[in-house]
Amino acid sequence: MSSQQEPDNLPLRGEFERAGALYNKLETSDLPSSDTAYQADANGAIKSLERAAYLVRSLGVFSSNEILEDINTTDLRYLLTHAYLGELHLKRVTAPTDRLSVLHTAQHHFDQFLSTCEQHEIFSKEDKKYLEAQLAGGIKDLDKRREEKIARYKREKATKERLKDLHAQISHLTTTSTASETIDEELDRDIILTTIDLFIQKTIESLRMIKDEKEMLEKMQEMLKAQQHKQGGEDRDASTTVEAKHVRKTWDPRGPILDASGKPLKPFVLLNQREALRNQVFRPGHNLPTMTIEQYLDNQIAQGNFLQGGGERPEKPQVDDTDEAAVDAETVKAREWDEFRDANPRGWGNRMNKG
Repeated sequence: MSSQQEPDNLPLRGEFERAGALYNKLETSDLPSSDTAYQADANGAIKSLERAAYLVRSLGVFSSNEILEDINTTDLRYLLTHAYLGELHLKRVTAPTDRLSVLHTAQHHFDQFLSTCEQHEIFSKEDKKYLEAQLAGGIKDLDKRREEKIARYKREKATKERLKDLHAQISHLTTTSTASETIDEELDRDIILTTIDLFIQKTIESLRMIKDEKEMLEKMQEMLKAQQHKQGGEDRDASTTVEAKHVRKTWDPRGPILDASGKPLKPFVLLNQREALRNQVFRPGHNLPTMTIEQYLDNQIAQGNFLQGGGERPEKPQVDDTDEAAVDAETVKAREWDEFRDANPRGWGNRMNKG
């Protein structure tokens, strides 16, 4: 049997552990998500987890009337199956047209994971209330929203630190010979419950991101359909114009326009109402000018709205030296002007706008 068929024959524990190893490899990988090897590991983990989910259902691992204390530690880890599936589907790189389907699949697995946790009293009412608020649009108050984000970040950070410490304790106990099986099982159960709590927090955030991305993709699809519909209308208008140009030249002006089959018998004019409406819509909101500035000034001058006339300033008449009376008058006028300037020096009386 080939190695590619071996994972299909693994038991539940083997399928889950194989998928968990691939998931951890992807989380620590430096490869871009679009890399072929990265996508191959993601698809392989999804295949193993789908097989594991089938075995969980067929074997009846969980019962609807069980609470957390009734589930043994060995089976408790399988509650994470749908959480892993949701995270792995989000890591898939597909064509843009298939992205919406991927989001629907991931959302289904996340909902299944939270529903199972709530059924076994692991999903708290506070987390459920917070999730419902996020899916309804989030907290409106900006200060409360900021405080909630900070609290969520601190909680996730503390959960990761606790999980890291628990794994360190397990590693330490495995190197000693004094650890009992009871202690190992308690630590193992604590690790699984802490991991479930961490994935509950991740799932809440993933569901919020899925909601936002789905809304964006749906709007993009609506815009694309509207653009295609508009393009189709323009193509129909163009084809109608071409058909009108190829009508028969032999026609009776008093006869019908179309024959029994709908074929044009004489030329006719198609009024493109779409083009007329488009010209009315795509135009400036202000009135366009009807004349140039030069034309406007000429029009105003013709209406007499501009004063015209004037010319060069007349020259000052020269006083005849032989006219003693005129010379004396000019001398008196010059003296009076000098006296006025002496009595009123330049700048006198200027209050500098102080009143």
